Amino acid sequence: MSDETGVNVDALPEAEAAELLAETMALLGGRFEEIMENLHGPVSSYVTSGLSTYEDNSLEDIQTTARSGIALAQNVQGSVLEIAATDTDNADEFREGLEELDIPVNF
Repeated sequence: MSDETGVNVDALPEAEAAELLAETMALLGGRFEEIMENLHGPVSSYVTSGLSTYEDNSLEDIQTTARSGIALAQNVQGSVLEIAATDTDNADEFREGLEELDIPVNF
Protein backbone atom coordinates (compact mmCIF):
# COMPACT_ATOMS: atom_id res chain seq x y z
CA MET A 1 0.00 0.00 0.00
CA SER A 2 1.29 3.44 -0.85
CA ASP A 3 1.91 6.02 1.85
CA GLU A 4 1.25 8.88 -0.56
CA THR A 5 -1.83 11.05 -0.74
CA GLY A 6 -3.53 12.63 -3.71
CA VAL A 7 -4.52 11.34 -7.09
CA ASN A 8 -2.98 8.64 -9.19
CA VAL A 9 -1.99 10.52 -12.35
CA ASP A 10 -1.77 7.14 -14.06
CA ALA A 11 -5.58 7.38 -14.24
CA LEU A 12 -5.34 10.07 -16.92
CA PRO A 13 -4.90 7.57 -19.80
CA GLU A 14 -8.00 5.75 -18.55
CA ALA A 15 -9.95 9.00 -18.68
CA GLU A 16 -8.65 9.61 -22.20
CA ALA A 17 -9.75 6.09 -23.18
CA ALA A 18 -13.20 6.80 -21.75
CA GLU A 19 -13.39 9.97 -23.82
CA LEU A 20 -12.40 8.06 -26.96
CA LEU A 21 -15.11 5.50 -26.22
CA ALA A 22 -17.68 8.27 -25.78
CA GLU A 23 -16.62 9.91 -29.04
CA THR A 24 -16.90 6.54 -30.78
CA MET A 25 -20.41 6.23 -29.42
CA ALA A 26 -21.20 9.64 -30.93
CA LEU A 27 -20.28 8.16 -34.30
CA LEU A 28 -22.66 5.29 -33.59
CA GLY A 29 -25.56 7.68 -34.18
CA GLY A 30 -24.56 8.14 -37.82
CA ARG A 31 -24.15 4.40 -38.30
CA PHE A 32 -27.53 3.79 -36.67
CA GLU A 33 -29.18 6.27 -39.04
CA GLU A 34 -27.60 4.51 -42.02
CA ILE A 35 -28.85 1.10 -40.85
CA MET A 36 -32.34 2.44 -40.27
CA GLU A 37 -32.38 4.11 -43.69
CA ASN A 38 -31.50 0.77 -45.28
CA LEU A 39 -34.38 -0.88 -43.41
CA HIS A 40 -37.03 1.49 -44.74
CA GLY A 41 -36.83 0.07 -48.28
CA PRO A 42 -37.52 -3.61 -47.55
CA VAL A 43 -40.19 -3.19 -44.87
CA SER A 44 -43.89 -2.92 -45.43
CA SER A 45 -45.56 0.51 -45.46
CA TYR A 46 -47.45 -0.64 -42.36
CA VAL A 47 -44.15 -0.90 -40.46
CA THR A 48 -42.55 2.31 -41.71
CA SER A 49 -44.17 4.68 -39.20
CA GLY A 50 -43.24 2.45 -36.26
CA LEU A 51 -39.74 2.13 -37.61
CA SER A 52 -39.45 5.93 -37.93
CA THR A 53 -40.66 6.42 -34.36
CA TYR A 54 -38.18 3.83 -33.10
CA GLU A 55 -35.38 5.50 -35.06
CA ASP A 56 -36.19 8.97 -33.70
CA ASN A 57 -36.42 7.79 -30.08
CA SER A 58 -33.33 5.60 -30.25
CA LEU A 59 -31.21 8.18 -32.04
CA GLU A 60 -32.10 10.78 -29.43
CA ASP A 61 -31.08 8.35 -26.66
CA ILE A 62 -27.81 7.49 -28.41
CA GLN A 63 -26.95 11.18 -28.82
CA THR A 64 -27.82 11.98 -25.19
CA THR A 65 -25.69 9.08 -23.96
CA ALA A 66 -22.77 10.11 -26.15
CA ARG A 67 -22.92 13.72 -24.92
CA SER A 68 -23.06 12.54 -21.30
CA GLY A 69 -20.14 10.16 -21.84
CA ILE A 70 -17.98 12.87 -23.40
CA ALA A 71 -18.81 15.32 -20.60
CA LEU A 72 -18.04 12.69 -17.95
CA ALA A 73 -14.70 11.79 -19.53
CA GLN A 74 -13.71 15.45 -19.80
CA ASN A 75 -14.69 16.06 -16.17
CA VAL A 76 -12.59 13.10 -15.03
CA GLN A 77 -9.60 14.35 -17.02
CA GLY A 78 -10.01 17.84 -15.60
CA SER A 79 -10.31 16.48 -12.07
CA VAL A 80 -7.16 14.37 -12.39
CA LEU A 81 -5.20 17.37 -13.67
CA GLU A 82 -6.59 19.70 -11.01
CA ILE A 83 -5.88 17.28 -8.17
CA ALA A 84 -2.35 16.67 -9.44
CA ALA A 85 -1.71 20.42 -9.58
CA THR A 86 -3.10 20.87 -6.06
CA ASP A 87 -0.93 18.01 -4.77
CA THR A 88 2.15 19.60 -6.29
CA ASP A 89 1.33 22.99 -4.80
CA ASN A 90 0.71 21.48 -1.36
CA ALA A 91 3.93 19.46 -1.48
CA ASP A 92 5.89 22.61 -2.36
CA GLU A 93 4.30 24.54 0.52
CA PHE A 94 5.01 21.67 2.90
CA ARG A 95 8.67 21.54 1.90
CA GLU A 96 8.97 25.32 2.25
CA GLY A 97 7.47 25.11 5.74
CA LEU A 98 9.90 22.39 6.76
CA GLU A 99 12.83 24.41 5.47
CA GLU A 100 11.73 27.38 7.57
CA LEU A 101 11.47 25.19 10.68
CA ASP A 102 14.94 23.82 10.01
CA ILE A 103 13.96 20.31 11.17
CA PRO A 104 15.73 17.38 9.48
CA VAL A 105 13.18 15.14 7.74
CA ASN A 106 13.90 12.17 5.49
CA PHE A 107 11.98 12.14 2.19
